[in-house]
Amino acid sequence: MSVTHSVKNPTRLKNMIVFSVACLIWLFIIIHYWRDYSSKDRTEFLLLNSNSLIFLIYFVLLVLTVVRALRKPTELSIHENTILVNGHTIAARDIKVIMKMGYFNPVIGIKPKGKWIVPLPLCFSFAVNEDQGIMEVKEWAAANNIKMVNKDFMSWL
Repeated sequence: MSVTHSVKNPTRLKNMIVFSVACLIWLFIIIHYWRDYSSKDRTEFLLLNSNSLIFLIYFVLLVLTVVRALRKPTELSIHENTILVNGHTIAARDIKVIMKMGYFNPVIGIKPKGKWIVPLPLCFSFAVNEDQGIMEVKEWAAANNIKMVNKDFMSWL
């Protein structure tokens, strides 16, 4: 048995919104300190630089989230005892649980044994035929005695 599906990275729309709002807030803070900045005051200099650093961190996270969401779809290959997703092969015996998050355009996360959160390459959503893909993942999980649950999960950005 070998089944292949087209999968994509989750869009992470919530993260994009949060990072955008955070960038705007920190940008307003930076503009406020920039207007009041006088080169003689060390405290204002430190506040300006620390706020600029925080803004830069949120901006980089926003860019990384957008770039990851815009990547081209890859393939998910389901074999008898292994799953190949985003170039990573994971054996059924190494999987702790498979989680499904969301109802519209659900995100699937494969959590390996010994991991606290779902690794980034093992988090995906189906590009097409999501109902059929989820059904086949459920069948594969049942055949390999892996629990599949509907549960929100964490993964790296």
